Amino acid sequence: MSYGGDVNRGPFLNVIDWVFCSLALFFVTLRLVSHGSRHDKKISWGVDEALLVFPLALILARAIYISYCIHLGFGQHLLALLEVDPVQTVELSRLLVILEAISLWTWALPKLPVAILIYRVFGTYRRRVGVILFAVVGFLLAVVVVQTVVTFVKCTPIEKNWNPTQVVGTCWNVAIYDDIGYFAGALSAALDFGFAIYAISQVFTLQMEKSRKIMIAVSLGLGIPAGIVTCIKLSTLGTLDYDDVTFSTVSLEVWNSVESCALMVAASVPGARTLFVMMGQRIKDWTSLASNRHTTERSTNKQSELSNRTTSSKGNLQIQSTELSQLRSASSYNS
Repeated sequence: MSYGGDVNRGPFLNVIDWVFCSLALFFVTLRLVSHGSRHDKKISWGVDEALLVFPLALILARAIYISYCIHLGFGQHLLALLEVDPVQTVELSRLLVILEAISLWTWALPKLPVAILIYRVFGTYRRRVGVILFAVVGFLLAVVVVQTVVTFVKCTPIEKNWNPTQVVGTCWNVAIYDDIGYFAGALSAALDFGFAIYAISQVFTLQMEKSRKIMIAVSLGLGIPAGIVTCIKLSTLGTLDYDDVTFSTVSLEVWNSVESCALMVAASVPGARTLFVMMGQRIKDWTSLASNRHTTERSTNKQSELSNRTTSSKGNLQIQSTELSQLRSASSYNS
């Protein structure tokens, strides 16, 4: 995959990032609107909604941040940027180190609303489910905290992370940071697959409407493509060229955008069921109304046609009667 070409991958990343960011925003908004449309005064905004809104806000902030980095040259080759403006390129490199840390949380935090959803559906009567869910997610978040810290401290002084040629200092072996990334990514993929498979296998044992079961299974099943995306993302780690970070890391950010969107959609769709039901009912009502109007129009047209035929028949009878009278008069006159 070329990720937008061999010269400037920035526009490709910008489009992909905003498309998937918009999808996440759309489905989270549906979830929140659906929550507010329930006719129950006891329902209020709580932890579930906060755990959706916070990751979404981070994803939106990241999208804006990426757009700014692309404006500075993210997606182009490092050597080409250094030839044009070395000072701005060093600043861009600094921003990309920060972006690397931000992106870790855009795929880690969306695991929380997914875990909460699974707990709400299955864990309320199975305590072990809740314990296991929060233990594995908590462990993942702890790993991401370590990875975030390492992103900055792997070089001494920190400035050497984004200006390795001009700042004197030392950096860890790149393999150490890569290994942490592989471990965090593998754990993330395992959780995505595990959550999806568990939800799909258990949802049809619940006592609820079949339509709701299907919706939960399909939405949480998005963890499977999210896990596949994580595996693809991990495969790109080995292809990264740390001497050309402004160009080579675009592939990593593309898959970060896709993964975070899939997780946000998975966490949002089941909670938007009320709105989907209302929309389905309205569509059904509109379809029924349109069908009734069509039937009424056809009935009216038939009646009108029948009336015209009757009028025409009466007219023909009158003409025939007149002609017959004229013939009789003519016959009497001849006699």
